[in-house]
Amino acid sequence: MHPRNPYSKPPDFSALAEAYPDLKPHIISTPKGVTIDFTDEASQRRLTEAILARDFRIAVELPPGRLCPPVPNRLNYILWIEDVMDATSLALDCSPGRAVRGLDIGTGASAIYPLLGCAIRSNWSFTGTEIDELSLRSATKNVNANGLGSRVSVVPADPSGPILSPPFQEDRLYDFTMCNPPFYSSRDEVLRSAETKELGPNAVCTGADVEMITPGGEAVFVGKMVEESLRLREKCRWFTSMLGKLSSVAFVTQLLRDNKIDNYAVSELVQGQTRRWVVAWSFGDVRLPDSLCRLVKNGPQNLMPARNSLLQSLPAAKSVVQAATAVRAVLNSIAGLTTRDEIVGPSDNTGMIVSTTGNTWSRAARRKGQVPMEAEGGHPMPQLVCRVRAESRRARGGEADGVQLTFDWMRGSDRGLFESFASHAERKVMSFLSIQEES
Repeated sequence: MHPRNPYSKPPDFSALAEAYPDLKPHIISTPKGVTIDFTDEASQRRLTEAILARDFRIAVELPPGRLCPPVPNRLNYILWIEDVMDATSLALDCSPGRAVRGLDIGTGASAIYPLLGCAIRSNWSFTGTEIDELSLRSATKNVNANGLGSRVSVVPADPSGPILSPPFQEDRLYDFTMCNPPFYSSRDEVLRSAETKELGPNAVCTGADVEMITPGGEAVFVGKMVEESLRLREKCRWFTSMLGKLSSVAFVTQLLRDNKIDNYAVSELVQGQTRRWVVAWSFGDVRLPDSLCRLVKNGPQNLMPARNSLLQSLPAAKSVVQAATAVRAVLNSIAGLTTRDEIVGPSDNTGMIVSTTGNTWSRAARRKGQVPMEAEGGHPMPQLVCRVRAESRRARGGEADGVQLTFDWMRGSDRGLFESFASHAERKVMSFLSIQEES
């Protein structure tokens, strides 16, 4: 579960029903306390409406026969996208409040992702696509009911046309796409899936075939998105999709590698007993830290992208403050670097963001000299942006266990340049600390 997701525990159903009276008829008492019947479709719909109304001031109507999205699960995806957008703004040295445009593929009858996204970030706007006429009408109604017609456009999609149709048809650039693709390849697969759940499903499935089934299943669907993105490339900064099967993650990541796309991310979205994955890829030079782009646990490492975060223990550092002072002194001593401060935490994390137009630290580079590449405006184009942090190292139990140096590759296309800089800066910091220790 995302750390900012407030639904780590079931809600207080009694309090929720007081805030949203339409939920009251669906409240039941059990030996374990007050809850609802999650196998009852009407109860699920009222619960989703209640959470959206109380916690996000979002009013929705959820038509029968279409998916009823569980809010906690959907919120995990939105919060992860928010992290990706913030990391992108930081790498580009842009304000986090810059205008951000998202594309929601198959927005559904609820338009849940655009509504949640606009509720948590006032600078976000969306285009939502939908192939189903009933869902299209319902999504448009929900958007307008919340006064978001100026920020969210719901447009019909052609089932036989491109999945990522708006970027093909428009001149505007998108910051991200998101998608909860149809999961199954056929009605038989839906039935087989239900039969394998020996204890029965945890909740009733409310979706229609048009929302749940696509030829080839989710892997083929997202695979088509990958192929379409090869033509769109930088018309969208981050292409993303949720996936429900680890086998689908393996299929999509292999397709990315086959197409020489090395700038990708795999993350996990867990809510209760439900486990989903999200895959993202980009043709740009913004890189995500390992905390966003790699699974630390519960995932095969062979599916993961190369590491963008490098860690080095600093046994000579007596405190984070001492290590941070060493980092600052070292970075300020390297010619050709532009630095800016970043405060990561109140006391136990501090860092600097470094940008450079090329390798200025190696002996060979100093002998040759470097000619900076220029952007269109005539300003030197950074070939590397890197965050350098001195921070507390955590033991398995979570307690502080010394100090470490962390390098996060934030922007660039040359991995060798990032690793060369990290290696050079690391040696300099360790030497600086050793000299302090001896004096």
